[in-house]
Amino acid sequence: MLPIRNAPLEAPVTTATTPPVDREPSHDPDEKALFSRLAASMARHRRVVIAVWLLVAIAAAPLALTLTGSLSGAGWDAQGSTAEKVRMELRDDFPALGAENPVVVYHQDTPIADDPAGLSALVADLADGPRVLSVADPLEMPAEAGLISQDGRTALVPVEQEIGEDADRPEAAGELGTFVGDLTIADGATADVTGEWPVWSDFNKMNEEALHKAELLSGLPTLILLFVAFGALIAAGIPLLLALAGISVGFATLHLLGLITPISVWSMNFSMMIGLAVGIDYSLFIVSRYREERAEGKDAIHAIENTMSTAGKAVFLSALTVVLSLSAVFLVPVMVFQTMALGMILSVIAVALAALTLLPAVLVAMGDKVLVSKGEEDPDMHAEGRWARWTSVALRRPGAVLAIGLVVLGALVIPAFGMKLGMPGARVVDEGRTSRDGYEQLVAAFGPGAAAPAFVTVDAADAAQVVEVASATTNVVDARIVTAPADTGRVVVRVTPGTPIDDSATATMVESLRSQLDEQVPSALVGGPAAQNHDLTSVLTDRAPYAIALILVVAFVLLLVVFQSLVVALFSLVMNLITVGAAFGFATIVFQHGVGTGLLGIEHQGFVDAWAPLFFFALLFGLSMDYQLFLLAAIRERYQATGDTHRAISEGIARTGRPITNAALIMIIVFIAFGVTGPIPPTELGLTLAVAVLLDATIVRVMLVPATMALLGDRSWWAPRWLTKVLPEVEFSH
Repeated sequence: MLPIRNAPLEAPVTTATTPPVDREPSHDPDEKALFSRLAASMARHRRVVIAVWLLVAIAAAPLALTLTGSLSGAGWDAQGSTAEKVRMELRDDFPALGAENPVVVYHQDTPIADDPAGLSALVADLADGPRVLSVADPLEMPAEAGLISQDGRTALVPVEQEIGEDADRPEAAGELGTFVGDLTIADGATADVTGEWPVWSDFNKMNEEALHKAELLSGLPTLILLFVAFGALIAAGIPLLLALAGISVGFATLHLLGLITPISVWSMNFSMMIGLAVGIDYSLFIVSRYREERAEGKDAIHAIENTMSTAGKAVFLSALTVVLSLSAVFLVPVMVFQTMALGMILSVIAVALAALTLLPAVLVAMGDKVLVSKGEEDPDMHAEGRWARWTSVALRRPGAVLAIGLVVLGALVIPAFGMKLGMPGARVVDEGRTSRDGYEQLVAAFGPGAAAPAFVTVDAADAAQVVEVASATTNVVDARIVTAPADTGRVVVRVTPGTPIDDSATATMVESLRSQLDEQVPSALVGGPAAQNHDLTSVLTDRAPYAIALILVVAFVLLLVVFQSLVVALFSLVMNLITVGAAFGFATIVFQHGVGTGLLGIEHQGFVDAWAPLFFFALLFGLSMDYQLFLLAAIRERYQATGDTHRAISEGIARTGRPITNAALIMIIVFIAFGVTGPIPPTELGLTLAVAVLLDATIVRVMLVPATMALLGDRSWWAPRWLTKVLPEVEFSH
C-alpha cells in the first residue's frame, strides 16, 4: 500500500501482454474529492468533526446499551411456507390447543396418582403467575390428552399467557420460568418450564451474557496486541475506541429500527463481533499508513491526504465488499437471517464511516503523540526485511510453494463435501437452564419426539384418514385428533415422531407425511415444530445458491473495476472460494463430527446448522476480500510506480506484512472470544471465521498470492483493451 522508503521509481514497463502502465496517476478534482479532499476537510475541521461524533456517540449510548430490550426471539418461520400458514391457523382458529404455550414439566419420585398434592399445589400457584390466563390441570384432563406419562411420575401443565406480539412471547415465557424457579416445590419433585418460547428466552439470556464475556475476554488481549503493534499506548487505543464508537452508532440504529419492525436477538452478537473485528482492522491500516507517511517527513495534512487516498480507499472498498456480500442474505425470506445481516451491515457501515471521517480528525488533532518516539525504529519498517525474505521463497520457487499451499487447503476442503445440515433444538441451550432441563425431563418421560410434534390442520371429514395415513408413516409413534371442529370446519391432528426435532429422521417423516397427504388428503396442511425446522432448512438450502451466485458476481465486478485485470479478478475469486471451502471443512470436522467439541465445552450436534453455509459464505467471502484488497492494492500501487510485477509483489507484501498480520491476529482474538463464550450458533460462526482469517492471512497471503502472480508474471494484469477502456480507473498511488 506504500512505496518502499527511499526506493527509486523505475520507468514503467510495458509488454505485449499487459496494458500500458505509463500513465500518470490521475489527480483530477473529482478523484481527489472522494478521499484526499475528504480527509483534508476532516483534518482541517477536526474540532467540529470530533465534537459531532462525540455528541452522536453520547446520544447513541443509551439506545446501544438497552438494545437487548428491543430485540425479539421470534421470526424463525420461513415466510410463505406451509409451517407458517399452519402456525397462523392454529393461533386464529384453535387458540385453546395452545400449540405455542409454554409447558411446565412436573416430575416427582412417586406416582402422581398416589400423591397428587404437589402437582395440585403447583397448578394453584401457576394461576397467579405472570400474564397467566389459564392453566390446564393434568389431573382433570382425560387420559387421551396425554398430559401424564405412562409411568405416572411426570405431568405436563400447559400455561396460556396473555401475549401482545410475537416479540413478547420469549419475554413472557422467561417471566414464567423465573416465577416457577422461585416457587417452593414439594420434596422429591421438580418443575421446569419448556417449549419453543422458553427455549428462546433462555437462549436470549445466554446470548447477552456471552456478549459481555466476549467483550471482557477480547478487550485486554486486543489492547495488548495493539500496543505491541504501535509501541505507544495512545496510538494503540485509537482503533479500539473508533471501533466502539462505530458499533455504538450501529447498535443505536438497530434499536431504532426495532421500534418499527421486529429485530432478531441474534443480530446483537453477530453485529458486535463483526463490527469490532473490521473496525479495529480498518483503523489499524489507516493509523499504520499515517505513521509511515509522517515518518517520511510529511506534515499532518499531507500525510492524512496520502493515507486516505491509499489505505482509506482500500478501507472503503473492503467495507463495500462486506456490505454487498451480506446483502445477498436478504434473498432468504426469514426475518431472523435478514435482521442478522442487517445488524452486521449497520455495524460495518458505522465503523467504516468512523474510520473515514473521525479517524483522520483524531490523528491530526493528536499531532506527534501517535508517532514512533524519536530514536526508536518503526516496527512496521523493521519487519519489512523479514517479510521480503519470506516472499522471496515464493518468488524463486512459485510452483512448489503454490502446490504446498493448495495441498494444505485442499485437505481441509475435502470434509466439506460430506457436510450435513440441520436446525438445532432445545439442546442449543445449556444444561441448568429451565427450558433445557424441562426438555430433558419431557423427552425422558414421554419419548424423544414429544417436544417435536407435527400439527396437521384438515377438514373434519378427512381427519380420520389423516390419522390412518400418519399412523402408517415411518417414525410416527402416535397420531390423534386433539381439537373439536372450529368455525371453519377444520380440526387438528397431532402427529408425534419417534425422534427429536433436530434429528434428520424427523425431517424425513415430515417430508413423507406431506407427500402422502398431498396425494390422499389435499385439504391437509402439515405444520408444527418439526415442520417449521424442515421448512426453514429447505428455504435456506434452496435460496443459498442464488445468494452465493450474487456474491460471486458482485465480487468479480468489484475486483475487475478496482484492479483493471481480468486475471486478478478470477484468481482472487478462486482463492477466496478455496479459503471458504477450507473453513466449511473445519466446521464439518468440529461441529458435525464432534472433533474437539469437548475442549470447547459444547455438545456434538451431528450436523452443521442449516443457516451456516449461506452466512459462512457471505461473511467469509467478504472478510477474505478484506485482506485480498489490502494486499493487492499494495501490489498494484507498486506496479503502477515501477511497472515490475516481481518487485511489486515483494515490496507490496513487505510493506503490508506486519499490519495485515496484526489485523488478522486481532480479528482472530475477537472471533474466538465470541465463539468460546456463546451458545453453539455463535461458537460455530466465531471459530469458523477465526480459522478462515488465519488461513487467509497466512497460506493465501504468504503462499498462494505471491506464487500465483509470480507464475503469471506481467500476465497478472491482463485484461482485454476494450474492457480497460470502459472500466472506471481506480488509482492506489498519490
